[in-house]
Amino acid sequence: MNHPEAPAIGQCRRCGKPICKDCYNLDNGCCRYRCGEIGYAPHTPPRPKSAFWSVIVSLLAILGGLAVLLLAICGAMLFSY
Repeated sequence: MNHPEAPAIGQCRRCGKPICKDCYNLDNGCCRYRCGEIGYAPHTPPRPKSAFWSVIVSLLAILGGLAVLLLAICGAMLFSY
């Protein structure tokens, strides 16, 4: 990212950009000059998932499965005659 002539040895944990050996911070796996200055906390707890979206995705998956099953039954009935 900062030195395009140098080969990348890793990828920043925070921004995902390639890092050469001069810019790689061994302590936190981030860019030495950008993300390392921000202060990366490696043990941050994950953001809690919303129960609302989990229910919506589950319902859509069930409805999709039922639609495929209905199409299979109707197709079998049409081709059986």
